[in-house]
Amino acid sequence: MGERVIIASQSEKLVSSIRSQIVSNGYEVVGVSTDGYELIRRAKALSPEVVIIDEDLGGVSIVSLVETLIFERQAVLLLGKSYQKFYYRQDPYFEFCEKPVQPIVLVTMLRVLTKYGQTVRQLESKVNQLEEAQKTEKAIRLAKRALQQNENMTEDEAHRYIQKRSMELRISKLELSERILKSYQKKS
Repeated sequence: MGERVIIASQSEKLVSSIRSQIVSNGYEVVGVSTDGYELIRRAKALSPEVVIIDEDLGGVSIVSLVETLIFERQAVLLLGKSYQKFYYRQDPYFEFCEKPVQPIVLVTMLRVLTKYGQTVRQLESKVNQLEEAQKTEKAIRLAKRALQQNENMTEDEAHRYIQKRSMELRISKLELSERILKSYQKKS
């Protein structure tokens, strides 16, 4: 299936119209909500790529709802008559589509939001990997320094010790480095 979408509106006619337009373009509608609180719960549970919200949705302030969803890194396509409430909203997770909704505009905005969302998720994943690698390198560097100071090893000997010992114990170099650091902290 295609990208997952939740539609939030109190109008069954609007939901039906949007559903047919987006399903025919390869999107999967994974949920429909009729109020803001229900939408927040469903968005957290289902993690769709995009949430399409009718400006006339009840249950919560539409501005608060959009802010909450965007804070949760949820792409939002708002359908409404006036963009003025959101003129300040220059967020890549947000698009506004004026009613009456034109199918080509709706699908184009969905494509933009899903593509941007994919790019952001990839970048966030890469950042997390880099942060983890940096954490590992720092721990190894500190463990090597501790071995050099306490065991009179050279840097190469300390590095080789960490490599060899982590293989023998079948644990990561990060875990071994943390153990080494803890053992020398206890001795201090």
